[in-house]
Amino acid sequence: MQEEQKQLAIRLVTQDDMAFVKECFTDDQLLKEIGLTLSPHPQARRWAFAMWRQSGDFWAITLQKVPIGLVTSFVVAPGVREVGYFILAPWQKQGLMTKTLQKLISCLRDRGQTNELVATTRMDNLASQHVLIKNGFRKGHQNKTIINWSLKIS
Repeated sequence: MQEEQKQLAIRLVTQDDMAFVKECFTDDQLLKEIGLTLSPHPQARRWAFAMWRQSGDFWAITLQKVPIGLVTSFVVAPGVREVGYFILAPWQKQGLMTKTLQKLISCLRDRGQTNELVATTRMDNLASQHVLIKNGFRKGHQNKTIINWSLKIS
């Protein structure tokens, strides 16, 4: 486990990652797990991803330089970014997503343009909630289906 975490990295998504991204965004089970609803039409999915990529940062999560997930951060207000993430099933429940979010928080803090991070989880997504709690996020407003989270980073 310790050795794996040493080889864990994040880097901005490049054109070379697009096959991996396409694979992730065409996996209906994965999309359901992360609570993302996309059109079934490939062209609409490509358009949606292009729009997301223009409005935020998409980072590839790599283990030994092999992509295993994605993490995003979008500006939602001045100084505030929303984060989202997923890691593919073979690498879940190993602490890798917690470590990935630590790396993202550190990177965003170092950039100096972000004061607060926010996230949203489904009420039933205990694993994602655990990742946020381990990284210092605090629960905010919640309803029957979602919980809002926040973390001050400056």
